[in-house]
Amino acid sequence: MSRANRYGFVFLCCVLAIPTCVYGLGLLRADEPWVALLAGALLGAAHVVLRPILRIATKPLGCVTLGLSGFAIDVGLIYGCAHFLSGFSVPKLLDAALAALLVNAACLIVGGRH
Repeated sequence: MSRANRYGFVFLCCVLAIPTCVYGLGLLRADEPWVALLAGALLGAAHVVLRPILRIATKPLGCVTLGLSGFAIDVGLIYGCAHFLSGFSVPKLLDAALAALLVNAACLIVGGRH
């Protein structure tokens, strides 16, 4: 699979995983369905653009924490989406962590390692 296709699948997984977390699992909160889709699109863009840069920047810390810094980046990106979008919120840290697990699992299944 080419890199462009993989990034497209990662973006699409994020767009679909956030509404699933909102309406299917009740982990996150969104006032309207389009806000959940917009949050998914914002998270997808962050996963494609910001996440690789942040993972490279925290590579030494990732070696010490056995990769948990990457998971913290994913949780932080979800909180960042909640910060920038009114009508989208994360009730608890555990909910953000579970949502990050779901997004990463969906991206791994559909797009392979990213």
